[in-house]
Amino acid sequence: MVTLHAYILRELLKTFALAVIALAGLFTMAGGLVTVIRYEGITAANLVVVVPLLLPIVVTLTMPVAALFAAAMVYGRLAADNELLACRAAGVNVHRLFLAAMLLAVFVTAFALFSGNFIIPDFLLRLERFARNNLRDIAFAQLHGKGNLRLRDEFFLSAERVENVAHSELERKGFPTGPGMGYMLITAPTFLQLNKSGEVVRFTTAEAGLCRFDTRQQEVNLTIALRNANDYEVDQSQGTFKADVTVSVEPRRRTPLKPSLVDLGKLLTWRARPWEADTVRPEVQAFAQRFAYDRFYAHACQRINAGQALELSDEDGGRYALTAGRCVWGDNGLRLEEPRVVAHDPRLERPILYRAAQGELRAEPAGDRPGRLQLALQQTPAQPVLVQHPRAADYQRPREHGTQRLGDLLIPDAIVAAAAYTPDLLTDLAQPLPMSERLTAARRDLAGKCAQMRRDAAAIIHFRLGYPASALVTVLMGAVLGVIYRGAQPLAAFGLACIPFGVVTVLVIMGRSLAEKSATELLGVSIIWGGLAAMAAADGLFVWLGVRR
Repeated sequence: MVTLHAYILRELLKTFALAVIALAGLFTMAGGLVTVIRYEGITAANLVVVVPLLLPIVVTLTMPVAALFAAAMVYGRLAADNELLACRAAGVNVHRLFLAAMLLAVFVTAFALFSGNFIIPDFLLRLERFARNNLRDIAFAQLHGKGNLRLRDEFFLSAERVENVAHSELERKGFPTGPGMGYMLITAPTFLQLNKSGEVVRFTTAEAGLCRFDTRQQEVNLTIALRNANDYEVDQSQGTFKADVTVSVEPRRRTPLKPSLVDLGKLLTWRARPWEADTVRPEVQAFAQRFAYDRFYAHACQRINAGQALELSDEDGGRYALTAGRCVWGDNGLRLEEPRVVAHDPRLERPILYRAAQGELRAEPAGDRPGRLQLALQQTPAQPVLVQHPRAADYQRPREHGTQRLGDLLIPDAIVAAAAYTPDLLTDLAQPLPMSERLTAARRDLAGKCAQMRRDAAAIIHFRLGYPASALVTVLMGAVLGVIYRGAQPLAAFGLACIPFGVVTVLVIMGRSLAEKSATELLGVSIIWGGLAAMAAADGLFVWLGVRR
């Protein structure tokens, strides 16, 4: 019996390997790769890097189809050559001969699970890094082949001719060269800048231009130095003619990782803790800062309106006592009426005194730090800012000044500590937090984005498990149909077997789409696994009724 199983499995593997090679070569060389070379600017020299990155992706996607084809062909030939009839006459249970097909299906499922969850995401990131590091070559190929280049949806560049520039010439003229720097010379360029609606906001033509690509930092910078240019800005209705103009394309930050591009481990992490996802984490950090500002504004307003001094400090050891006749909490910070500031500088023996008719206190982001406070004591037409400085000739006599700005003041540590809630508490609407009405809607939106990220991660996990698992039910179906057709029409058997495979694939894709929506989350998961279960039941029915034991 082992010899019989090994014989069938060997035939399956040979046909399967040939089908994988044929399908992978077809879809790689005659499909997407030609499109990439023709329209995306990949040169023939880049194929050595691109093809090894594309092949694992194509192989993983084509393996279920190749296994289905192999099962239909091999079992159809076994039936046509009466080998199954001979086994039945020898007392062998023919149903047990489908074990080889199931082993092939298990192998395909296991490989697709591993590749789809760990190999393909890494290779997609490598492709992205390759495109980023070779941005200059891609742009050169597009301008040389098509004569135009579109950067995102905001910038459009065309040129009559594009040429390389010698490094020695660039170094002689003082341009930086080396890894991460790329240049190309364009003749008769036309540059368009578009807004989000697709309308032209800037139109520039020139005699020639030098494009500089800087990929040394995380952001990619493109600068175009145009010679003898005509530059017209539509919004401002003004232009510059017959002059040298430098056009800078705004750098694009690194695209946050989408759930579809990460491995299974990170997907499970994002499903459990969605605030750690690349697309959500910056918004959670920004909300945490806003929450700290909110708590500070509430504390400052309460103290100032109660007639108490607000104690602040800076990083140099300075201390500030702020009082005001009235404090109003606005959208952009605190508005102060008749503010008074007593500033203690450790380098001075006496404090600096400030008086003004009005002022403004606001917090500004400072990277990963809680933020810095900016205090502006503003002059008015009726009253300047009065300052008593210890180094003045007469300390008791205030001097008149314009608007005074006291920057980089620290939010009190007690406020920072009181606002230091963990991301899970900030995004959990069931946990009441002390915050103003201004932040309630923002918190609700943030919680909604976290919930959406959790659904997206879960939907992708089910999709990545469901698509490989389809081989478990469709390969057996192909083998059974091959036996039923007895090899007379093997392609018809394979084509008929593709119908349930297509149905399962559509159900998996549809289930993922539904699982990403809050109203149909459970329905989507049920469609994925319910469809696979129904197909497995159909397999059992076909085996029982279509193949005699």
